[in-house]
Amino acid sequence: MRAMPSRNSAPPPRPEAGPVTAVRESPRRAGRYTVEIGGIPVTPVGVETISELALAVGRALSAEVVARLLEASAATFCYDKALDALARKGRSQRELERYLKQRDHSPEAISCACERLLALGLLDDEAYARAYAEGPARARGFGFRRTVSELRRRGVESALVDRVIGPRDEEARESEQLTLDAAAGRRAKSLRSLEPAVAYRRLVGWLVRRGFGIGEAARAARQALKEE
Repeated sequence: MRAMPSRNSAPPPRPEAGPVTAVRESPRRAGRYTVEIGGIPVTPVGVETISELALAVGRALSAEVVARLLEASAATFCYDKALDALARKGRSQRELERYLKQRDHSPEAISCACERLLALGLLDDEAYARAYAEGPARARGFGFRRTVSELRRRGVESALVDRVIGPRDEEARESEQLTLDAAAGRRAKSLRSLEPAVAYRRLVGWLVRRGFGIGEAARAARQALKEE
């Protein structure tokens, strides 16, 4: 049972002013505790919250302190979920915010979690943009335009995208040319059974949709189909 309900469960009972009846460490995550108030559990509770609110068995908590405990627990729960989400895959700040909002975390808890992750350097849109451009975008054969479009769609601010991705220097243009030729070559293999004109149109269209200019796409398509 958590202080913050999941989307598919009924809200747990809210503790009211009363004594702390138990403080138990979580066996699943270090630094996380369950605090019981009058037998009603609040979890997860961070060790810093226990220290700040001086939580100990037998201490009587006022309604104000209980409210602060519940707020801190919701923020801790949101932070833990954000950390788990980033461990699974990189995300922009806006993507992470959307992910947490879809899981019914409050705006206050989301803001608190993101501020903490930003301060720790675990949420960094610039690093995310660079990693995406140099990793997934290149592996999928995306051109400059498609890479920029994808990053903006993922919530990275336009000014940051422009700073990370462009303007392209000679080395970047050469790298994109290699990506284009490799993508055209791979795709051409699946079009070899088609009439040459049909294969050419389809390959050019496919390359343009991946963010390459039509002139560049036409040149690469001609070269790739010629080699096939």
